[in-house]
Amino acid sequence: MIQKCIMNWSDLRAFLAVAQTGSLRQAADALGIAQPTVSRHIQNLEADLGIPLFDRSREGHRLTPAGAELLPEARMVETAALRVEQRSLGLVSHLSETVRIGAGETAAAVLARGMDLMPDGPRIELLVSGALTPSTVRTPEIIVQHAMPTEGEGVIRRVGSVRSAVYGTPDTAEGRSLPFDPSDLVALPWLGFVEEQEHYITMRWLRTQMRDRAPAARLMTSDLLAAAAATGAGITVLPCFLGDRYASLIRLTAPIEALQADYWVSIHPNLARNTAIRAASDWILRCFRRLEGGEA
Repeated sequence: MIQKCIMNWSDLRAFLAVAQTGSLRQAADALGIAQPTVSRHIQNLEADLGIPLFDRSREGHRLTPAGAELLPEARMVETAALRVEQRSLGLVSHLSETVRIGAGETAAAVLARGMDLMPDGPRIELLVSGALTPSTVRTPEIIVQHAMPTEGEGVIRRVGSVRSAVYGTPDTAEGRSLPFDPSDLVALPWLGFVEEQEHYITMRWLRTQMRDRAPAARLMTSDLLAAAAATGAGITVLPCFLGDRYASLIRLTAPIEALQADYWVSIHPNLARNTAIRAASDWILRCFRRLEGGEA
């Protein structure tokens, strides 16, 4: 008997495709994904349920009794999912000309600096990930993130990258030649993010350079770190497009290769051909291209 659990729709979809075709390869072709991905979905589902769903042989995959028991339930889920998809397709043609974009702090700052490049037509609403927003706010149509989206998250497009370096006031250099080697930073007071953001790659990099010395102060955003560093309170890592805008800050290091962040856009497949969505996606690309062209 199949135990109750919360199942992933992508896993169920792979299960249905393998059940129908009897082959991982044919299921992968039908779904338009890689064969190892289909295999992983099946393994995930079997692990969640705690039972094998297929008997494997050279001839292919045949349903076990438990798999046969699950099949009609999975088909019911598929029917419901198709209804939702058809409804969303109907809504695409009525999508308002306001496009909501979800982005983290750095990506949002890049886009805010590109508002003069906005296309005619769609209005842009920029939602910063982690910011407090009412529960009634519509889910963003476009997501900008610095980790490559996983397969199944929609139409994916790389839009650019952001470089970072260590910044401080000119007094920090104390007549020494620039750029500093990271080993030159160890004795300097430094500024970091708050403890809830310890997992940020910039924090991990800084802690390594500072040999786990405590920061002089902790702040929550890059804008706050830049403002504090500009007072001489300490050195910090900043995106180059932000640090270079402060007349009172200089780059103490060259851009740090390990901290370069690539950014990606993901859009639901049902929205990818919408005129407003495409215009907004192209605008995001232009913002990042101008950033890359303007950095020293």
